[in-house]
Amino acid sequence: MNRTSISWTEFSFNPVTGCQHAGTEECDHCYAKAFAKRLQAMGNPRYSNGFKVTCHPDALNEPLATDPNKELLCFLPSMGDLFHADVPESFIDQVLDVVERTPWITYQILTKRSARMASYFTSHRCPANAWLGVTCGCKRSLTRVDDLRNIAAPVRWLSIEPCLDDLATLGLDLRNIDWIVVGGESGPQARPMQKDWALNLRDLARVSGTEFFFKQWGAFNAKGQRGNKIANGHLLDGVVYHNYPTPRANY
Repeated sequence: MNRTSISWTEFSFNPVTGCQHAGTEECDHCYAKAFAKRLQAMGNPRYSNGFKVTCHPDALNEPLATDPNKELLCFLPSMGDLFHADVPESFIDQVLDVVERTPWITYQILTKRSARMASYFTSHRCPANAWLGVTCGCKRSLTRVDDLRNIAAPVRWLSIEPCLDDLATLGLDLRNIDWIVVGGESGPQARPMQKDWALNLRDLARVSGTEFFFKQWGAFNAKGQRGNKIANGHLLDGVVYHNYPTPRANY
């Protein structure tokens, strides 16, 4: 596990690294792929396969070494997809066994393979400390939300980053969705997020009773001007929206 600068979490846990394009526009400028290639060039043994899907059994003990008296938020995984077809179900079982054994850690699981995640949890119970999420940043990703909303989980959430469409007006349904994280794209090939798209998502979340977290503007500010990601900040109409969901006890 490593500390991370991602504003909605504290640590990342990567027992699976690597992925492939999932067929939707969010993947076009994948930060993890570029980062994995840099780590491979630096000789990092975890990335000797570059961005090819790789399971790391040796990483499974990392959460067990943390202090059980300190509650943590952890993104699982930040450099891959746990529900990729190339990850054996037996290894998913091992990862979720570690999740069960470390209840002081809240794991924010995120996938683009929503159908496989939904299928997996028809025969497995979601741990009480696992939040299940899908990436949904464009219209073609909306079907992932339907896969997610019917899974029994303490928290169901969406990563709407990069936000590439006005999803609130294109049919996004937040029923049974507890939390959305919204952000614009970063990097040299970044595509701008329009201010109205973010405001419409905020308003839709209010109506739906869904907690709203605005992560960042990214490479383009609220006026659509390219600039520094840090300078562009994370204010939406002058307000910081860093809201978190309350996990349900009975699910």
